[in-house]
Amino acid sequence: MKSHIFGAMLLGVALLAGPAHAGLVTINFDDLTDLAVLTNQYASVAFSAGGGDVVLATAQNPPYLGTAPNLICTGSVAGVIDCTNDIILTFTVPVDNLSFRAFGNQTAAPGVFALADVFFAAAPSITNIAMHVSHTITCGMPTVDCDPDPQSLPYVGITKVIFHNNTDPKGTAYDDFTFTVEAGTTAAPEPSTWMLTGISGLIWAGRRRLLARRKSRN
Repeated sequence: MKSHIFGAMLLGVALLAGPAHAGLVTINFDDLTDLAVLTNQYASVAFSAGGGDVVLATAQNPPYLGTAPNLICTGSVAGVIDCTNDIILTFTVPVDNLSFRAFGNQTAAPGVFALADVFFAAAPSITNIAMHVSHTITCGMPTVDCDPDPQSLPYVGITKVIFHNNTDPKGTAYDDFTFTVEAGTTAAPEPSTWMLTGISGLIWAGRRRLLARRKSRN
């Protein structure tokens, strides 16, 4: 009877410790502190920047209308925001249908504020995808918009994306990334997953010791 209970416990732990990032992933950066350097805090994707910059979380929601408090921008390790250099997303597993929101563009709609290059695991890359502005509401200044400019890269098997050639006078910030991790792939486990795996091992070891005791008594 106890062996059946142990078996059920092991099954439950195995299910809990399964792929933590399968399906839809949303990253809004709101768990980071202001001016935190963004690298690989999220298991599904690593962030980096060009031009000697880093990617920074910056608490500017509001006035910008992303999820409060943070969006991301390029800047120096000293915390000076510039928002003009390349941003690079490198995915730990292939993902589909990347969408995100751009903020702070002063380029007149429907103009192009930047380009995107998309790379795939087993297909030619797609380069120089134009990213357009669509804003209509300002932040009280003639050219600054607080509303998002929604962007979508509706492709399958994305492994890397580079936002580059930003021509907006004040640069661009980003927030609210969503994508789908492809079926059958998993990102690196979170600490909770490792903990559950460890518990599973302890339960299995306990079951083996119990069976050994029974045999010795017989």
